[in-house]
This record gives sequence, structure tokens and C-alpha cells, in this order.
Amino acid sequence: MQLSDAEIREILIRRKREKKRRLRQRRRRTLIILLLLIVLIFVLVKVIGHGGKGSGKDKKSAGAAASGENRGIIFIDPGHGGMDSGSDDGNERYEKDDTLKLGLAVRDKLEALGFTVVMSRTEDELVDRTERGKMANKAGAQLFVSIHRNQSDSGGQGVEGFIPKEDDKNSRLLGENIMHFLGKAGFAERTIRAGTLGDPNDDYEENAATEMPSVLIEVGFLSSDDDNYRFDNNLDQNAKAIADAINYTFMLLHEPDAAAEYAKMMSQTDEACNTALTATGEALSGLNAIQSRAADGTIEGIDPEA
Repeated sequence: MQLSDAEIREILIRRKREKKRRLRQRRRRTLIILLLLIVLIFVLVKVIGHGGKGSGKDKKSAGAAASGENRGIIFIDPGHGGMDSGSDDGNERYEKDDTLKLGLAVRDKLEALGFTVVMSRTEDELVDRTERGKMANKAGAQLFVSIHRNQSDSGGQGVEGFIPKEDDKNSRLLGENIMHFLGKAGFAERTIRAGTLGDPNDDYEENAATEMPSVLIEVGFLSSDDDNYRFDNNLDQNAKAIADAINYTFMLLHEPDAAAEYAKMMSQTDEACNTALTATGEALSGLNAIQSRAADGTIEGIDPEA
């Protein structure tokens, strides 16, 4: 079938419009990428800028590992082990393996911060639960953290923890810091309880004998696919969150000057990130408004069909 001149012109016009439309889309994507890069640079400048403003004591703490100085002793207890596999997901994923993997990663982060780390186990072996707190006492540990994972048939998610039934303020401080730092890493925050889930006047074996601030922390639910994804894909970030929370708690209890500077730095970093996110949202909203006005031809000089 032979096309008329008018039909050929119409086809050519449509092709030209489609080419211009694709060009506009590429330009919009490029502009969005540039905006996000500007925001990222802004955040990095803020964070790096604050990184060098710590107090002398804070810098001393940060560099302790390099100098070989021991800031303190932390006891890390990867829950379960050996014949005691803990909870499972029903598909051959066991709590004992997850806790060991995360515990070893936390150990490495803490050692990099200048701490001596003592562990209840470093391989898949059975350690009596009642002996773990006693091991920490014998080691002279200043903080005790027992790492576990949760399980529920009713769809639970997130981080929660258990401290000794006495509900001492330092154990609660430790537990809440770990929960909040893991919350920033992506987990839902639940609560920190004194005692056990079933009885606030009883203790889990890990907490029963400890002579230092201690917490049994449940890092997400094995029965939750979302929590398992966060656990697996952010292992390094999760380990850093726990180590940073332990570090901050230790500073609050033993290095108050460094703790104040560290809290100030965290506040400034959070503020910088919030400012960057707000700026990004405003920029994208403005871009969408411009595109909408261009589409309906309300911007002078712009042809919506061009």
C-alpha cells in the first residue's frame, strides 16, 4: 500500500516527537543522577569534616588498636553450639551457625577499636550455658554480650534483648544501645526486658552469673525471611553496629570525655544525613513540578508536544 504525502509527513513527525521524548527522558535521568551525586558529596564532606574534630582522648581510643593498647576486655558469647543447635528456620538453618558467624565478625570489629575480646567459643562446640557468665568473670571482662537469634510462629521481627532480673541501669544501657544501633542498621526495634520472657524474676543461664553489665541480644528472627535477608546481606554492617554500641557503652562507663565527643559526632552526622535527605526530596519534588508544568505547557516557551 502506497502512503500519501500527508501520511508520510505524519509518520516523520511522530518519529521526531518520539526521538525528542526519549532525549528529554535521558536528560531528566542525568539531572536526577547529578542531584543525587551532589547530595552524596555533601554528606561525605560533612561526615569527613566531623571525623577529625574528636577530643584527644577520643583520638587515643580510636587509635588504640594500632598502638597495641588495651582499652578493656569484652566478652562475646555466640549462643548455643555443638549438639545445642538453638532455633532453626525449618530448612537446615541453625541459630548456632548464625551466632558464631556474627560473633566472630563482632570480635574483629572490637579488636580494631583497641579492645581485648574473649569468646565463649570460636568454633561449633558445645559450651555449658551456665558456664559462660563464669568464663566472663574469670576473664575480668567489663561487658558481656551473648548473641542469639529469635524464633516465632506468629510472624515476629526485629531485635530484642534480655538483661539480668535486677534490671541494673548499666546492663539496660548496654542492651538498649545495641538494639538502637542495630535499628539504624535496618532491624525493627522491639524491647529490652529484665529476666526471661516468661518470668521477670528469673534469669537466662547466660545472665545468671555475670558480675558485669550483660545482655542476651536476639538479632532478628530466624522465622522471618526479611530478618534473615538483613542478617545475611548486612553481616558486616550488623557486626559494626554491635561493636559500635559496645564501644559507645564502654566510653559512657569508662571514658566519659570520649563518649561526649562521640555522641556529638553521631548527632552531627545524623543531622547532616537528614539535611541531605530533605534536600534530595525537595530537589526531586521541584523537578517533578517542572516536568508537570512542561507537560501541560504552562512553562513559557516550552512546547509540550516538542
